Amino acid sequence: MKKLFLFILISVIIFPAVNAQPERVGGGLAFSSGYHFENVNFDLNKSGNLALTLKHVHKIGLPFEFSPSFAFYYPHVLDIIYEKTTVWTMMFDFDGHYIFNSLNKFEFYGLAGLNLLVTWKRDKLAATAPNPTTGQPIGGTGVTYKYKDGALGLNLGVGSYMKLSDQFDLFLEAKYMVSKYHSLMLNTGILINIDWLKKHEDTGIN
Repeated sequence: MKKLFLFILISVIIFPAVNAQPERVGGGLAFSSGYHFENVNFDLNKSGNLALTLKHVHKIGLPFEFSPSFAFYYPHVLDIIYEKTTVWTMMFDFDGHYIFNSLNKFEFYGLAGLNLLVTWKRDKLAATAPNPTTGQPIGGTGVTYKYKDGALGLNLGVGSYMKLSDQFDLFLEAKYMVSKYHSLMLNTGILINIDWLKKHEDTGIN
């Protein structure tokens, strides 16, 4: 299964990169409905909701685009008397865009693609934490338990570009991740039009 995941990721990264033209790159902030680690519905298993994102858009040929992106979630930390639990999340998306219109100021698109979510959980027990089985205090300097998990899923959503200037675009995106860790994400940020910058750098036009 790991070899299959690796083959899929290499395919979706390399094939569009060979055939596409770099166009825009940037990033922003995202808000997610979140998930529970291993789908166990406890507060100590909750993920973070706020994420920093990086996004790259390639032209394949109208009306299609390819857009890989990365998100790092601000970790969710639950600190109680005897235990401190932290859940981290990273997410890699490989989406295709279908542009519904190509206007001077606004563009609207539908998206679909692959989602790879990687998550870690750390439980740190204090030296006087009670043993969950016997109820007796655990001695020593404290015990830390680490867990990790991942899931491959599908993205479905819509988005829009709004031109702020020749160099910059504002993007808004909403997508639903269908996977073991299903969630809804709203994403907004700024994209730099590197295709425009390259053309004007080559021609010397300001």
